[in-house]
Amino acid sequence: MSAAALRVDRLSMGEGGTPMVALHALAERWGLAGLWAKAEYLNPTGSYKDRIAAESIRVALRDGRRGWMATSSGNGGAAMSAYGARAGLPGVLLVLEDAPAEKLASIAPYGVLRLSMPLLGPDVMARLGEIAEDHGLLLTITAHAHNPEGMRGADGIGEEIAAHGHATHVYVPTGGGGLLVATERGLRAGGSDAAVVVAQPAGCAPIARAVSGELSRPRIDTWETRISGLQLPVPPDGDLALDAVRRSGGWGAPVADEDAWAAQSLLAQTEGIFVEPASALALAAVRQDVEAGRLGPDDQPCVVLTGHGLKDLGRFVAPEHRPAPTTLDEIPQRVQSWLGRPHETPAPHAGPGERNPRT
Repeated sequence: MSAAALRVDRLSMGEGGTPMVALHALAERWGLAGLWAKAEYLNPTGSYKDRIAAESIRVALRDGRRGWMATSSGNGGAAMSAYGARAGLPGVLLVLEDAPAEKLASIAPYGVLRLSMPLLGPDVMARLGEIAEDHGLLLTITAHAHNPEGMRGADGIGEEIAAHGHATHVYVPTGGGGLLVATERGLRAGGSDAAVVVAQPAGCAPIARAVSGELSRPRIDTWETRISGLQLPVPPDGDLALDAVRRSGGWGAPVADEDAWAAQSLLAQTEGIFVEPASALALAAVRQDVEAGRLGPDDQPCVVLTGHGLKDLGRFVAPEHRPAPTTLDEIPQRVQSWLGRPHETPAPHAGPGERNPRT
């Protein structure tokens, strides 16, 4: 066995095969036959992008590349860095300068070259493709437009949902569109006819708005959202995602940032699952569609929970989230007061500090 083949054989860290977790309490609360979570936050570096990184690095080894180059708002960078390190391939990573500190910190241990930029739009990505080729690197951006073979690694999400056999709808939090395209492809390969719903922040929802006919193409010029990872006004796989949603009989679900944060708290406090805001946005879309009558008592939607909550802690590091000071003598009264208060659905919470919207 060649050295490259040996490295491919040893590349896996247990990515994929994530469970379908039943959200019993929320299903009952919302009058659904079932509600499922595809637990992609349980992948080795905490997001679904490990599937894509593993497949991308296999391609790089197969093709004899010297290393890899990618862009990332955080999750993809951590995944590529981890799998690149395991394969012994150096990496170059372009990150957004306002990416959550937790995501940037999670990349640091792997020793890749990190460079920060204010924007990572189509022109930047095209130029990076040229630079990567000049230096013998594989461009591993997590989009079909730039890395079609690597994106096949995400097909397993849809295939595994299909094999589970219960989902009537699959809600996919969407930025660039690549995850949605791969999930829909995997669903069809697995024989599922579940409708695919594109969940996007209302302030940056080019694909959802195109599905509804509001836009002729999934691209916008002016946008504003603070949901990290979903800030792509010109999604590289937007046209493919638009086709995939329509082919499945699905629809678009624009969601307010505040509703995504509320869903993040609701999921943690009701079902014990802590995910990043981009993941929670899919759950917020389900709630929104239940209230609008789009989902009913015979439906069993599935939300793709793309990343762990530890990836983006911006909401929870503010002073008001620090434990209340107390003395030992005060504890009984504080406990009694806490147990006696109503524990209802969490109200919408303020999000992280305002980031400068790019228009």
